[in-house]
Amino acid sequence: MKTALIVILSMALAIGAFLSRPTEADFKDFVAAHAVPEQRPAPQRNARPSRARNPLESAEFCDRILWVEIRDKDGKTLYAGLFSHWWDSSGRMQRV
Repeated sequence: MKTALIVILSMALAIGAFLSRPTEADFKDFVAAHAVPEQRPAPQRNARPSRARNPLESAEFCDRILWVEIRDKDGKTLYAGLFSHWWDSSGRMQRV
């Protein structure tokens, strides 16, 4: 009986993780929210507009079964997404 209850609760947890993982659209919103603001003065920005570089723009969205990962070009995991939250490599959490 105890084993059956543990199996049922584990399945409920896995289903909850699968249904609430962040999507690729959430990843794009997350990248846009973390854009680096341009540091040049206004006259230079207006004369020669340049695109601000965001280190997450070149990152890759890796979809796992129960979670998602954001990886850089080298394959290092920058953020992990689970239960509608993003965790960075230091363990800080941000809601989607």
